[in-house]
Amino acid sequence: MTAISNNQRNLVRIVYDIANDHEIDIESFSYDWILKLSKNGRNSHIFGYNFELNSSTSKMIAGDKSAASDLLHAAGVSTVMHQLFLNPNMEKYVSSNGNWQNILKFFHDNDQHIVCKPVDGTGGNGVFMANSIIKLEQAIHSLFSKHRSICLSPFYDIKKEYRAVILDGEVQLMYQKDIPFVEANGSKNILELLQSKFSGETLDSVIATFSTKKDRNFSDIPPKGEIIEVNWKSNLAEGAEAALTENETVKILAVKAANAINIRFCSVDITETTTGDFYVMEINSGVMIEHFLNSNQDKYQMVKSIYEKAVLKMLEM
Repeated sequence: MTAISNNQRNLVRIVYDIANDHEIDIESFSYDWILKLSKNGRNSHIFGYNFELNSSTSKMIAGDKSAASDLLHAAGVSTVMHQLFLNPNMEKYVSSNGNWQNILKFFHDNDQHIVCKPVDGTGGNGVFMANSIIKLEQAIHSLFSKHRSICLSPFYDIKKEYRAVILDGEVQLMYQKDIPFVEANGSKNILELLQSKFSGETLDSVIATFSTKKDRNFSDIPPKGEIIEVNWKSNLAEGAEAALTENETVKILAVKAANAINIRFCSVDITETTTGDFYVMEINSGVMIEHFLNSNQDKYQMVKSIYEKAVLKMLEM
């Protein structure tokens, strides 16, 4: 998969526009991954998608799924459980009984259908769904081969997934993320349908994910009108679509989550299950509206205004 270069990021273009609008000096470092903003003797920075508004502690909490879920649960915020398991290589911190019995217990306690992921992963990378012992074992081995710690969560039948962008306790943007799908026309095979709808790195990701399906082949020609979901995750980088929405329950829950860990500028991912329950999935300290803007180019000014508020708050203008 070809990653987007830093100078092609929407955020870089937006920040340069903001700097020009407000006569802010801007310097670029590390191929536009770090932007230094200066005005009236004050300097502030943007590192990746992280703005110099959040404390290092709140950023670290948000970046640790297990820590965030524990603190949100303690604050009475409805959240997806993320049970922490340490790599057995860290034997000083793992009991002599190891992890496997507790992993199996978690698996069986949650109807033998769970999600396995890195503690600090983003964008759906390294996230596995396990509904059998062999899939569970494969996921755990894969994750522990790359990560010092992992976490397990119950699997929920998700109706919708939302993202709310928060700045100082107020929702600035809310959109839903719809699981990617293609609709059959009765003549094209699945690969051709994917190629017709997706392109670039998104197509690469969709093809890689769909190739793991055991019940479908790329050469299949589905009957006209059939809806084929190409992923079980709602990650925009993996083909999900974003659409602006309003939901008061999501708004209240997102603000509570941000306040619970004292984070000022963040995005909060929330799931709505088919049973009508809402849970915080995770909090992202890096505010990435990249993929939303790619599929909603007419919302440039809306996205710019959010980042503009954050930049001006950083420089206290």
